[in-house]
Amino acid sequence: MEKPPEKVLMVDDDRNLLDAFRRQFRKRLDLETATSGADGVQAVRDGGPFAVVISDMQMPNMNGVEFLSQVRAISPNTVRIMLTGNANLDVAIDAVNDGNIFRFMNKPVEREQFYQTILDGILQYRLITAEKVLLNKTLKGAVDLLADILSMVKPAAFSQSSRIKRHVRTMVNSLSLEDGWHYDLAAMLCQLGYISLPEELIQKIADDTELSHVESELYNTHPGMSARLLKHIPRLEIVAAMVERQNDNIGKIEFQGRLSSGDKAILGGQILRVAIAYDQLVNRGVDEGEAISQLKAAPERYDPILVETLSLGSRNRKVEILTLPIDQLEPGFILDQPIRTKGGVLLVAKGQTLSQAVLFRLIAAQDSSVFSGAVRVFRVT
Repeated sequence: MEKPPEKVLMVDDDRNLLDAFRRQFRKRLDLETATSGADGVQAVRDGGPFAVVISDMQMPNMNGVEFLSQVRAISPNTVRIMLTGNANLDVAIDAVNDGNIFRFMNKPVEREQFYQTILDGILQYRLITAEKVLLNKTLKGAVDLLADILSMVKPAAFSQSSRIKRHVRTMVNSLSLEDGWHYDLAAMLCQLGYISLPEELIQKIADDTELSHVESELYNTHPGMSARLLKHIPRLEIVAAMVERQNDNIGKIEFQGRLSSGDKAILGGQILRVAIAYDQLVNRGVDEGEAISQLKAAPERYDPILVETLSLGSRNRKVEILTLPIDQLEPGFILDQPIRTKGGVLLVAKGQTLSQAVLFRLIAAQDSSVFSGAVRVFRVT
């Protein structure tokens, strides 16, 4: 069998055992070893990623459960295998619960059985990382394309989504929330339901014009419309729930420990609520500091911790303003002006984050003489 390219780490305080494994598997595995939990942690930090980490249970200073728990924190995708010479139920339970162990094996281990277990671990690692690629690249790329297309259909509305995403990311990063891609996609697609709203209503909302009862009811349907569209996409169930709950008037929220899917939906909805309210105020010309103050003055509507987190993140950002010709614009730049055709048709709204698809559209507009001139943009660091 061809030697797998993925790296494997084995940790045991028995040097003779490690030497034996190195001799047995040097042509069959890319195997590294360490003689203590501390050395193993350092190897994972400096020499990773490892597809599989195997650890002895009984080691001085740091036992196998403690070591594999640290491996899990440093490298969540790594598959973890435990070896022990004195297995008991309590040890097995601790290993599975704290270290999230893939396999639990008793010494002495028959060589081919051990080798097959490592190969099973490598296969599991490939499945995990393939899932990550699907979520982080394939699925996100498809959603990015959807957002780009929608921004061309409703440029004013979907430029707001770009700004909302920045505010959401500020809060998510500051709170160190896991599965940040859920919140990112919810921000990008929270206004998907705007495609069902008439342009006049969208403009009224942007201008903070008072809505009639009928208009208010129509506007309040857009989160549900967005959620219905997103629920048809596999793996976006939590994202759809976040989007659907963006108008929930909850105020202060309190969660403890690991968030359930329901908790994430509530928290994501409230993060969107704060980000949208803040963006609407700033987009109407309210100073950023005053916008934060207004949100803080309504704790029954906007969670105070989320508002404070947004405030702190906004203070720490740096903004660079540039004026560039179309051919020097780059993905990630943010428009500081609307771009219109010579006839006055809106191509891209102010506040839109430039993607490659939007840049292609602008280049085509310039080549066809529909638009010309330099563009004012900024980037946030």
